[in-house]
Amino acid sequence: MKKKYMQHLIVSIVFAIIVSTTLFFMYDSFKFQTFGEIVYYDYILSGSNDFVTIENVEVYCDQDNFYLNDGRILFTDSSILSQQTPTIKLELSSDEKKFNHEFTLDNYDQNNLIYSFNNYSSKTDGINLDTIKTATLTVETNNQELTKLKLDITPLDRLEGSNSEYRIENAAISKSMIRLGSLKTSNDNVFKDYSDVSLEYRYLKDKKGDPKDNDNYVVFHKISGTTKELINNDDYGTYNLEDDDIDLKNEKLSVVVILSNGDDNQYAFAIDLNVQEAGDYYG
Repeated sequence: MKKKYMQHLIVSIVFAIIVSTTLFFMYDSFKFQTFGEIVYYDYILSGSNDFVTIENVEVYCDQDNFYLNDGRILFTDSSILSQQTPTIKLELSSDEKKFNHEFTLDNYDQNNLIYSFNNYSSKTDGINLDTIKTATLTVETNNQELTKLKLDITPLDRLEGSNSEYRIENAAISKSMIRLGSLKTSNDNVFKDYSDVSLEYRYLKDKKGDPKDNDNYVVFHKISGTTKELINNDDYGTYNLEDDDIDLKNEKLSVVVILSNGDDNQYAFAIDLNVQEAGDYYG
């Protein structure tokens, strides 16, 4: 009986050692896949009246930073603005808390109807908005209000995708816009083994077709650069899809990552992008 007990004890100890060793060596990979940033809110602002249209202005806040990103301002008739450079005022509010962002249009031309929204970023601790409940945009010239527009607030669908060594971080979509995020890795050797990288953002062409068939995908955006420029670095910005028939929220999205060091040395893999609710851990 004692001998049998010792055998069980030895087996248990060996098993515990194997499990502990496995967890120790896999911890970096586990940590890489499960720990990421916390997103407090992620919205798209849009709206229009007879005078002006606002498209795809992103309001984004995580534990570190607050951003107003990209978007467009379209005037229906810029002659109404006379010769004065317009001032754009954006007010965001949550209960009694408010945030105001003001700027003039760069390179204003009375004959131009479309302008890019002036981006803004700040540390989160300098912004007292824990969410966005209302948003208004005002256009002024010579301190005279030309129009005031209440904006629609649409939550973005955040995207996640990873394998054991690589992760697409901070990506999100609306119907026609994608924030491209950035490629992160726990593999430090990638910078030694490969000098260049490209990312191909794509959606499945035929949902009933073979998802393993690369010909069954439409590549709608591509980014290329050095591994040092693009991996473990800043976000790649946003991209607006011009095809009105495609709703990105209804598409099966993925990114093909192609690492290369000359034509004869390439390594490619795909990362599926799946929707994750804003407010959760992202990673």
